[in-house]
Amino acid sequence: MIGYLEGTALARLQDSLLLRTAGGVGYQVHVPLPLLAEITLNAPLTLYCVTVVRDTELALYGFAKPEGKRLFELLVKASGVGPKLALAFLSAFAPAELRTAIMQQDVALLSTIPGVGRKTAARLCVELADRIGREAHLGTAPGEATGDGAPDSMGDLLSALTNLGYPEKDVVPILRQLAGDDLTFADKLKQALRLLSRRSPPPARDAT
Repeated sequence: MIGYLEGTALARLQDSLLLRTAGGVGYQVHVPLPLLAEITLNAPLTLYCVTVVRDTELALYGFAKPEGKRLFELLVKASGVGPKLALAFLSAFAPAELRTAIMQQDVALLSTIPGVGRKTAARLCVELADRIGREAHLGTAPGEATGDGAPDSMGDLLSALTNLGYPEKDVVPILRQLAGDDLTFADKLKQALRLLSRRSPPPARDAT
């Protein structure tokens, strides 16, 4: 199976691009629409890929970062979510936004994707929220770190703050306030702690 490609972007297609490798082979790779829009033709491009094999289809799906690939792999394992719908999710939301929406079980937001009803969105949350949350907490999802090794997602912040003892119902509104700020993970965490401390301190943990 093809998991990574490196080459030159030759052409944009409807929901895919044509990538020529150094060996002269051209691969058609389906990619999220924001990535398709931002690529520079005839320029170097690397993609983290998932190979989808079906009875009537052999297709490649590519992503700029490993976290996009990992989320795609998780999405297609959910009931009622095929590759095209998974790609639609990753076209509409950045990986960090999508992880947070699933972990918070934001059915209203997820069901704004064409072809996704509230039942499908709710089932997606039920099947994936815990798994995505565990991966964010353990740092096992590839691509969830910035260049300096610091985690950089609202899902990681949610996990960190709830692990400190703050109730999720108090944390989520704070994270929504910080979502648009251009801050590092560490700065967002400090800011969230300051805002939460104005409400109430975290509950005391039982002594071990």
